[in-house]
Amino acid sequence: MISLKNIQTEIDASYLYKVLGDHEEDPNVASVFLQMSDIEHSHALAFMRQNNLDTSKPFPPSTKAKILNLIGKVFGYDYILGVLLDTERSLSSSIISSKKRVNSDSS
Repeated sequence: MISLKNIQTEIDASYLYKVLGDHEEDPNVASVFLQMSDIEHSHALAFMRQNNLDTSKPFPPSTKAKILNLIGKVFGYDYILGVLLDTERSLSSSIISSKKRVNSDSS
C-alpha cells in the first residue's frame, strides 16, 4: 500500500512541474515540464487507485507546494526546479534501497 504522503508528493510534483512549464520561455523546455507534470499526475492517480481512493477528487497541492510557488514568483523558478530535483533524487535513492533490502531478504 502506498502512503498518503507519497500520493501528496506526486500531486505536489505535478503542480510544481506545471508551474515551471507555465513560466518557461523556451517552448521545448516548457513542453518537457508539462509532460513531467502529466506523468506525476498519472502516478498520483495510480497510487490513489491502489489505495481505493476516489480519483475524481485528487488531493489539492499542499501548502508547502503553494509556498514554493510563491518563492518561485519572488526569487525565480529555478529554485523550484532545484527542489524538484532533490525530491526526485531522494525518491530514487529510497526505491533503490528498498529493492536492495527486498533482494537481500529473499536471498
